[in-house]
Amino acid sequence: MRNGCLMALGVPVGLVILLWLNFYTVHVRYRLTVEVQDGDQIKTGSSVIDVSYNIEPSWSPSQYNSFPLPVGYAPTVDLGEKGLLFLTFSDATRTAAQHAERNKQVFCLFDDIGCLPFAAYRLTGGAADYARKKTALEDLLRQRGPRDVPFVTLPQLIRFVDIDGQHKYVDLPPDDLAANFGPGVKLKRVILQLTGDPVTPRPEIWPQWLKEKGQMSAVLKGYQND
Repeated sequence: MRNGCLMALGVPVGLVILLWLNFYTVHVRYRLTVEVQDGDQIKTGSSVIDVSYNIEPSWSPSQYNSFPLPVGYAPTVDLGEKGLLFLTFSDATRTAAQHAERNKQVFCLFDDIGCLPFAAYRLTGGAADYARKKTALEDLLRQRGPRDVPFVTLPQLIRFVDIDGQHKYVDLPPDDLAANFGPGVKLKRVILQLTGDPVTPRPEIWPQWLKEKGQMSAVLKGYQND
């Protein structure tokens, strides 16, 4: 009887160990710094973001749906009277040619915010295969130092405008900020660096209406933020 109880106990314990070894989350924390040329000045916005990647074995039915989840807030550049520039968590809108150019810069099956560190460090990422996905993240976490992010791999850039009394955002091409912000405004650099620093709190420069705009959560802040 005792041996039977031990065997019965061993089955669920073994199952828990098996799941623990095969299902886990890898966190990649990085600082994004956006530099904008505004006439003869350089204006910056910086934010530390933590992105979690689920590792699941090939036999898991959800392995292809485990997209990275960001925690943090969108880097925001204050351009004074010209407005605020946001580097969001949403995928950018791209032409077929831009998609092709992006794929030349980085082969990655994640969304834009999940692929960003792989693009910065010029690594392949986001393979569906369990072993390759795990290895890619291990390689990424060994990287050091700041890197420039290719503009074609950036997530969506936006600014807000007042349309009929409502605040709505417009999509901005990274190579032509002047079309929306005026002459002399140009995206200079976007710098990514892996870090152990705490996640940056919500920028104080956000207007009150934006802080209360719950539907913007997926665009400007991570899913677990307040």
